Amino acid sequence: MYKLPGAGVGAAGGGVGTLAATGADVGWWIAVGVVLLVLGTAAVIAAHRRTKRLARSRS
Repeated sequence: MYKLPGAGVGAAGGGVGTLAATGADVGWWIAVGVVLLVLGTAAVIAAHRRTKRLARSRS
């Protein structure tokens, strides 16, 4: 059986790379992805509104 580098006794707690490589806790990765998508969308909307507000105040 192939053993991933860093997946030995020293990494018993499990690092991000080990989790991603083994596919463990897929639900956790999906949840993180959804949160990042929501935060990214909120940031884009906020930047767009700020740009429109600044453009109106300059004219």
